[in-house]
Amino acid sequence: MIIVSPMQHAIAGISDFFQRSFNSLGELKRLKEEYEELKIRLEEYKNLEQDKVDLLQENLRLKEQLGFSDTLGIKHIAAEVIGRDPNNYFNTIIINKGSKHGVRKDMPVVAFQNGLQGLVGKVVEVSLNTALLLPLYDPRCFVSARLQSSRYEGLVNGGGEITGLLYMQHVHKRSREETKYGDFVVTSGLMSLYPKGITIGRVRAIGAREWETSLEIEIEPIIDFSRLEYVFLLDTGGERK
Repeated sequence: MIIVSPMQHAIAGISDFFQRSFNSLGELKRLKEEYEELKIRLEEYKNLEQDKVDLLQENLRLKEQLGFSDTLGIKHIAAEVIGRDPNNYFNTIIINKGSKHGVRKDMPVVAFQNGLQGLVGKVVEVSLNTALLLPLYDPRCFVSARLQSSRYEGLVNGGGEITGLLYMQHVHKRSREETKYGDFVVTSGLMSLYPKGITIGRVRAIGAREWETSLEIEIEPIIDFSRLEYVFLLDTGGERK
C-alpha cells in the first residue's frame, strides 16, 4: 500500500490548481481571439449590407431618372453632377458631360425630383468632357416666368443661397387677388432660351409697397439644389432623342 502524506496531497492540489488556471487562461485567450475575429466579420457583414442597401437605392434613383428621361419630349443629354466651383464668381455646378457629348453653351437644364420636373438653370461654360451650369438660385440667372394659375408674368432669379428662396419681380399688382400661396410658377417661354411650362417653384409669400405698381413674390424652388445628383440638358433645337 502506498501511503500519501498530507504534504503530497497539498502539493498535488496546488499543482492541479495551477494547471487548471493555466488551462483557463489559455481558454480565455482563445475565446478573446475568437471574439475579436467575430467582431471583424460582423463589421464586414454590416458593411456588405450597407453596400447592398446603397446599391439598391442607387438603382432605384437611376430607374426613376431613366423613366423621366423617357417622358421628355425633346432631344436631351443626361449628366451627373460631379462637383461645385466655390472659387468661381458664379455659383456654378460641374457636370460630367462636355462638348464631346454634344453639350453647348446656353442649353437649358432640368432635373427630376419627388415626381416633378424642375428647372435647374443653364450651361455657361463647356470643355471637352465637362461643363459648368449656372443654377437658378444665382442672382445673375434671370428667367422669364409665369404664375401658372393666373397667367401673370414676371422675372425670376435667386438670392445666391443654394437652399434659399427665388424671387419673382415685375409682377402686376392686379395679380395679388388671383395669386394663392402654393401656386406653381413656370417658365413662360417668352424671349427666353427656356422652353415654356417648366416648373420653377411654388409661391411662398407675396409682397409690395403701397406706391409700387408691381409685386415681388417669394418662391420656394421645386428643385432641392443641395441634393442634386442628375440633370438633363435640353437640346431645344433638336428632335426627340
